[in-house]
Amino acid sequence: MAKENLEPKALEYCMEMIGGKWKPVILYHVAKGTNRFNKLFNEIEGINRQMLSKQLKSLEKTGILDRTLYGEMPPRVEYTLTPLGKSLLPVVLAMTKWGQKQTKEKVEVVDLPQNQQLPLF
Repeated sequence: MAKENLEPKALEYCMEMIGGKWKPVILYHVAKGTNRFNKLFNEIEGINRQMLSKQLKSLEKTGILDRTLYGEMPPRVEYTLTPLGKSLLPVVLAMTKWGQKQTKEKVEVVDLPQNQQLPLF
C-alpha cells in the first residue's frame, strides 16, 4: 500500500481555517490590537458588515478568535486571538511581507514545470 502524502491535506486544512479574502486581513488587524467590530469594519477597506460578521463567527467557531460580550449599554463586543490564533500569526505576517515585496518590486511570475515540486521549509 502506498504511503499517503499528507502535505496537501495539511495545506487544505490551513486554507479551510484561514483561507479566503478576509480571514487573514481580519487576523492581521486583531493581532495589532484592533478588536471591536466597528473599528475592524472601519479599518478593513472593502468589507461589508454582513461579511465581517460572517468571517468573525467562522474564526470564533474554529477556535481562532475569542469573542467577549460585555454587559454594558450599549453592548460592547471584543475579539481577541486564542493561542491557536496566535500560532497563525507567523503565516499571516509571512503573507504580508511577501505581498509588500511583490508590490514594491514588479516580479515576473513564472509557472513551475509540471513535475517540479515546491521546496519544503
